[in-house]
Amino acid sequence: MDEILSYRQYVRPFYVMAKPAGARCNLRCTYCYYLEKSNLYPAAPAQTMSDELLERFIRDYIAAQAGDAVSFAWHGGETLLRSRDFYRRVIELQRRYADGRQIDNSIQTNGTLLDDAWCEFFRENGWLVKLIIDKIAVDFELQQLEIPR
Repeated sequence: MDEILSYRQYVRPFYVMAKPAGARCNLRCTYCYYLEKSNLYPAAPAQTMSDELLERFIRDYIAAQAGDAVSFAWHGGETLLRSRDFYRRVIELQRRYADGRQIDNSIQTNGTLLDDAWCEFFRENGWLVKLIIDKIAVDFELQQLEIPR
């Protein structure tokens, strides 16, 4: 047989949303189903991803992907409650375990903690930022800015 087929062409990628801040959030939206999740883990009130778990997750997630590109989706609670140092560590570990693969990151945030430093971090590292804006968030922002409706 002249051509040996790679198993990669038969395997589809799978996607996982990582929640590095757990259920922690700086808002208390009345519709949010996720805030109650903190009650499930009374022994670990912070519910944040440890460095050991982060490294294991990144290493194993990359290794489990069959393709040449790996997409990470960072979700919350509110993801920006984790520091930029945490996400710098994410990038460091992704580079360590990438093994030549393209790594893409997206992050979902309510945007209330975004500032110039966060925006610069995301720009420099090519992250896709998903800003969640809904009526409650818009009302919150309008109240903060004291803009009449």
